[in-house]
Amino acid sequence: MNSAHIPRSKLPLGRSRAHLERRALLDARALVDRMRSYYQELERLTGAPISVHRALNAIGANPGLQASRLAVTLISQVLKGLVDRGWAERVRAREDQRAVRLYLTAGGTRVLKVTAGRAVGRLQRAIKALSDEDLRPLAASLPALLQRLPTRPATKAGGSEP
Repeated sequence: MNSAHIPRSKLPLGRSRAHLERRALLDARALVDRMRSYYQELERLTGAPISVHRALNAIGANPGLQASRLAVTLISQVLKGLVDRGWAERVRAREDQRAVRLYLTAGGTRVLKVTAGRAVGRLQRAIKALSDEDLRPLAASLPALLQRLPTRPATKAGGSEP
């Protein structure tokens, strides 16, 4: 959406708006960094990627979940999406027709090259596009959220969620 179409309040576009934007941007970045830190710490503590923890969560929420259903939930839709978009292809292995290998297509390679680094600046542009009515509560709420997320994740793999 074009930021020119977003209504602004009576707050002057001077220092106050710039201050709110800067505060919201820094706190939003801190939130993203904090969550990334949690995921990395969780992975370090358990030796398992975050996707494994998502699988644990799905099993915990659905005791007795069939393994095939979990695989469909976590993997199959992602693979189908890649193939449907023409970004990857499935190829049966010559040596074992039961095995299916995945390869990037030319389109998948292009997408990978085009999207590398695209998130840079996106958060800042999104914050600048907010109306004053949306920016004020965001700038006020992010510090409260960050206070509830300790800077150091939990250090025990067996306890509560870090």
